[in-house]
Amino acid sequence: MAVKEEKGEQVVENVEVALEKTGDFFEKHKSVIITVVTVIVLLVIGYFGYKYLYLAPKEKTAAQEMFYSQRYFEMDSMQNALNGDGQHPGFLEIADTYGATKSGKLAHYYSGLIYLHQGNFQEAVAHIEKFKTKDPVLYILSRQALGDAYWELGQTDQALATYKQGAEKYDNEMLCPTVMSRMAALYESLQQYDNAIKVYEELRSLYPRSMEARNVDMMIARLQAKAGK
Repeated sequence: MAVKEEKGEQVVENVEVALEKTGDFFEKHKSVIITVVTVIVLLVIGYFGYKYLYLAPKEKTAAQEMFYSQRYFEMDSMQNALNGDGQHPGFLEIADTYGATKSGKLAHYYSGLIYLHQGNFQEAVAHIEKFKTKDPVLYILSRQALGDAYWELGQTDQALATYKQGAEKYDNEMLCPTVMSRMAALYESLQQYDNAIKVYEELRSLYPRSMEARNVDMMIARLQAKAGK
């Protein structure tokens, strides 16, 4: 019983010593600790203030202003979609004004698609590269468009890497086969027939029910003939 009491007293004593050391440490570094805590609190407040008081209203405004540009885009009125109609801003202005918002980033994507359609591939790259999204469909579509722009610019290594991103990051039976077909076509244009065959074989294995897979055997046979196999 005495042993237990001694152990209990020792534990209490150890706790008291630890608390005393903690108190001494706090007193010694009080100003630094208070400063660090204050900075953390201000950062948290700043983050939520930026997100909900600044960014959220801008997001709403950007989405509203995007309505007319998207309508023009759907109507194939690309100049009005890109530059506005005199009353409503176009994608370029929205991207510049609201670039930090989701709608602003989407405006960059639309701008890039229009420039790609117009043959202005450098501007297409510049805008689509600024488009960031977690949406699988938009990601794959943007990688295909960006890969096409790089290909047109003769930047084939970058185009292949971009197509690869679009084909591999997400699994989508509708879109991934199209990107893979573009990748195989680029390999073929570079006379890298073995690489093109490899992509088609992978397409056939991963997406056998896709439309692109229907012609894979024919494409592979044609490439094998070109490669002398």
